[in-house]
Amino acid sequence: MADKNRYPQIPSTVWWGVRSILNRTPNATIDERLLGVQLGVQEVAAKAYINELRHVGIVTEEGKATPLAQRWRLDDSYGDAVSELIQATYPEGLVHIAPPGEAERQKVVSWFQRAGLGQGAAGNKAATYLLLSTPTPNEAPRPAAKAGQSDSPARARPPRRQTSGGRTSDAEETRTTSEVGVRREMKTPPPGRSGDTFPLNINVQIHISADAGSEQIESIFQAMRRYLYDVPAT
Repeated sequence: MADKNRYPQIPSTVWWGVRSILNRTPNATIDERLLGVQLGVQEVAAKAYINELRHVGIVTEEGKATPLAQRWRLDDSYGDAVSELIQATYPEGLVHIAPPGEAERQKVVSWFQRAGLGQGAAGNKAATYLLLSTPTPNEAPRPAAKAGQSDSPARARPPRRQTSGGRTSDAEETRTTSEVGVRREMKTPPPGRSGDTFPLNINVQIHISADAGSEQIESIFQAMRRYLYDVPAT
């Protein structure tokens, strides 16, 4: 049984990261090297995290998943596993005022402060308690989209429609491209001036009806080139 006077501190990345490892490889050995490679943490920090995982009953002294961890890694038995973990790890008084799934952060922080911890340490310990006592698995959020990318449906590329032979037609490909916008950079001389040129950046966005035919689409792009790209003869 865990020492209930010693309060664990486990980052969410480690909590969910180790669960993900055990989901893929239930018999994996959780050691400093594995955590260092999989989670990108320093060896000293990895060793401390493993000690915390041992303290709460997730891994054995040999780094193997405990029977509790084998239930913890599965969605359908996760809630029962963390409930057992909380009961074995924390004092009854804390569990009473902050039952799993119903805990209020401020109450948990206050409890740890009254246990003799400073504000910062109490906040960290409270964060771990709230993480471990959540009765449903809630994996870490997805990484944010890289610069220049967007998850907005309005900017997402629409799915291609296929022809009867299973291939996307050229007309559909052209329409898909035009519907999300076309950007061009062109260099054209200013009116009334020839010889030297300077760069002129033009952003063009085209919206074409979904029922437009390939000939109509081709005509539109030919007109764009004629009026926006080709240099008039002097």
